[in-house]
Amino acid sequence: MLRVSLTGPESTGKSTLAKRLAAHYGTTFAPEFAREYLAASGPHYTAEDLEEIARGQLAAEEQAAAQATRVVFCDSDLLVIKIWAEHAFGSCPEWILRCIDQQHYDLVLLMGVDLPWQPDPLREHPHLRQQFYDLYQRELRDQMSNFAEISGDEDRRFAQACFLVDELLQTRMLPPTSPAPPAQPVSAHPTHYTLFTPSCRATFASHGAELTSLVTSANGLEYLWPADPAVWGRHAPVLFPLVGRLPGDVYHHEGRDYKLPQHGFARDQQFAVLRHQPTELVFQLQHDESTQSIFPFAFELTITYTLRDTLLTVRWDVRNPAPDQTLLFSIGAHPAVRCPLLPNEVFEDYFFEFDHPVRLERHLLQGGLLTGQTAPVLTEGNVLPLRYNLFADDALVFKHYDFTRLTLRSRMSAHFVRFQFDGFPYLGLWTKGPGAGFVCVEPWHGVASPTGAPGELRDKEGILTLAPGQVFSATYSIEVG
Repeated sequence: MLRVSLTGPESTGKSTLAKRLAAHYGTTFAPEFAREYLAASGPHYTAEDLEEIARGQLAAEEQAAAQATRVVFCDSDLLVIKIWAEHAFGSCPEWILRCIDQQHYDLVLLMGVDLPWQPDPLREHPHLRQQFYDLYQRELRDQMSNFAEISGDEDRRFAQACFLVDELLQTRMLPPTSPAPPAQPVSAHPTHYTLFTPSCRATFASHGAELTSLVTSANGLEYLWPADPAVWGRHAPVLFPLVGRLPGDVYHHEGRDYKLPQHGFARDQQFAVLRHQPTELVFQLQHDESTQSIFPFAFELTITYTLRDTLLTVRWDVRNPAPDQTLLFSIGAHPAVRCPLLPNEVFEDYFFEFDHPVRLERHLLQGGLLTGQTAPVLTEGNVLPLRYNLFADDALVFKHYDFTRLTLRSRMSAHFVRFQFDGFPYLGLWTKGPGAGFVCVEPWHGVASPTGAPGELRDKEGILTLAPGQVFSATYSIEVG
């Protein structure tokens, strides 16, 4: 039984949509118990009333689930009561918080506040809907819920919800009327996984946990580089446990020499899939004998991809599972987007746009290693025009820059790709060379080594140090449109 909750502020169409979805899927829905309770007792309520409402909501959900087919819809949930209680009384009873932690919804539909306010004696806060919406959004993110933001008029909300529920049903189960599929030969796990929203589709390979496609639904436009092996055969590799190159691809650690290729080995490893839902995909890679022969550390790398509308968020969690050994590592992103995006455009039609005027100084590379020299790229401005000779001396490498958002735009069309990367101390911009139809935007926690002899890994610039049991997390996002 799949459980779908509709949550969010007052007067956002929860009841209307829950009833319509239940009719469409031939199943039941749990009505909002608070409305029934307050209609009988009056609009004034106490903290004790909210606890009674919470119990009634739980009972309504269980009753609806017992009579449902395949999927049950819940008009409101305990999160509504939590936010309601904290706003009205400053706190929420502990038992309600425990229930929220224990509850599981396969999908939560967060209802947007773009519908007109409908006056009702039982509604209280017509001017606080956006404030409450932000609270719901933060709570759902903190809970790592599989949620989607629903907006537009009633028909558009219904279409969005049906799209997400259909994808969920296809992912989790076959319809009960479908015959069992014929037996298939035993094969490996799927090699590719897809996330869907009504606006966008993102595809990933378990090999390298790599994003391989990012397509908008309205026009079928592919934004990601297709990994043409004749030019550059990757899409968006994950750089771990190293960013950049080492002198001779060698580093020292505790009296031994180890060889580690440029950008590490994660991009060529098979990741396990921990969770796959319509809008969220979680990969994981752990150390084994083969990794420890070139990288003598225990590690656990978890990568979570979340798709909301046309915004793809990438989160890395690196954990040190060793009981008594420090983990030394770097991690970075290397997504390549098509440039140009449209057939009537050229590379030079594109430019990077900054949120404010910036000064850019690149750190020069030779053979993939930093030379110690710098050169100006942009003296003062919020636009960096693209041209292939800008990358004639390898990637543009920036250190400790003062912007966290970068947008790729064209002079010929309105399409864009926006990157957000708060907290990353290094950034690379790169393309292969004249005629290459892509550009990479690479936020890094780590950077290439300087020219010279191999050195100690712990002394390498940008190396992160993680004590036993600790977790390092970082997030960046790609938005297309």
